[in-house]
Amino acid sequence: MSTFAYDFFISYRHQQPDKTWVRKTLLPQLEAQGLHACIDYRDFRLGTPLVKEMERAVEQSRYTLAVLSPAYLTSNFTELENVLAEHLGLEESQRRLLAVIYQPCNPRLGMRARLMLDMTDADEFEINLIRLADELR
Repeated sequence: MSTFAYDFFISYRHQQPDKTWVRKTLLPQLEAQGLHACIDYRDFRLGTPLVKEMERAVEQSRYTLAVLSPAYLTSNFTELENVLAEHLGLEESQRRLLAVIYQPCNPRLGMRARLMLDMTDADEFEINLIRLADELR
């Protein structure tokens, strides 16, 4: 029995086109696979400090799923989310951070050291989605 409230927390940039792709394409497809996601606009508690909700989401999710794009790499908030997940993973000796590449970008070395799932090719979206869902289970 899992002790996590969520299978994964989605860390993404809240601007277009990232926002629409995450909310309208990626999230519904993963939830259709039976996965339970934590996403800010739906699951963060109103009135609570944002940073505390980010921390709660990372701690209560089996994985943090970073959706990488050039816009993602410019956000201090998304950087905090993946650093929290990396740190928690180190403390627990577990993988807690997974990354998908939504748009071609050059993440920092710590992110590049991970095997990331390239979702930039629409022709391979379905097969990559299945692989991602299997990993998130």
